[in-house]
Amino acid sequence: MRPYLATLRRYGWLIAAILALVWGAGLASAYVDYTTTFESDATIWVLRASPELLVTSPSDPSAPILQTAASQQADLLDQLLQTQSFVRDVVQKTSLSAALAAAQDERRFLASVGKSFQVDTHGTNLLTVAYISHDPKIGPEMVNAALAVRADRVAQASVTFSAAASTLYQQQLASAQTQALDAQKKLDDFDAEHPAPLSDIQQHSRDQLRLTLDFAQIRLGDIRGRIDQATLAPAVLAVSGMEFQVVDQPRVEATPRGGTKPAAMTAAIAFAAGAALVTLLVLLGTILPSHATGPADVARLAPMKLIASVPRVSRAQGSVGSGDVRRSLGAIAFGGRREKSGPRG
Repeated sequence: MRPYLATLRRYGWLIAAILALVWGAGLASAYVDYTTTFESDATIWVLRASPELLVTSPSDPSAPILQTAASQQADLLDQLLQTQSFVRDVVQKTSLSAALAAAQDERRFLASVGKSFQVDTHGTNLLTVAYISHDPKIGPEMVNAALAVRADRVAQASVTFSAAASTLYQQQLASAQTQALDAQKKLDDFDAEHPAPLSDIQQHSRDQLRLTLDFAQIRLGDIRGRIDQATLAPAVLAVSGMEFQVVDQPRVEATPRGGTKPAAMTAAIAFAAGAALVTLLVLLGTILPSHATGPADVARLAPMKLIASVPRVSRAQGSVGSGDVRRSLGAIAFGGRREKSGPRG
């Protein structure tokens, strides 16, 4: 521990300068993020969970996963915000359309816009859609545009679904009408061929034909009811506005809001980076000594592998005994013995 403390004292001013630069820049950036970030959000109330958006279990596709109305719509918005076409339509409805047209990398621009949205649920029927930006006027525009594009997409999907369901039901209706006409024709032909009074066997046959006709007419009426329900239900909910209702409209914020988390992340990264740099400097300064001035410094090198031998160490003229590195090295290598013999031939 003492060598590290000594290194810390030796490089105190350098360490202070590094911490001042790194931590100061991090705190300044965090302050700018906190004071220039504005969040605008809208609170939405959802009437009911849509049957068309039910999620099934991967292990059992026939068993749907229970979702609240708010979580269902939040998942839908999250998925839409991950698509470039949806975000592009949203941006084109706002003042950022010019920036989108001038962007060199459209994909990166749309990705940054999509990440600025936040969708959260509050209970079973409430959710919020927020947008974070450095311009307080952009937030309400983006939230309103996202809700408008979402409404257009849902309406278009509802119309498409209704058209597909209507086409399917029309095919079933044509088949049911054919069956009903065939059953009616068979009953009429039987009545024409067998005038009253009827025998027991004939009456039984006529009852079977009549039952077949009744089943065909019931199925025909059921299909017509499904067609009416598939056509009118989405339209009624869309006109009433109760399925997806904006309770609190987004507004322009006068004070910064929403920048606490980014500012905290920036400050934490700056503190971690400063601490890592100081730790690395202290470790390198301790493990790699910069100079050797005497026996104490040379002794730290003693565990090193011997790569050469010094047969004789002579005192340099005008050298001081305790400060002569060669003498210290010779003393360590030969255990403090002095060579009394002359030079070897």
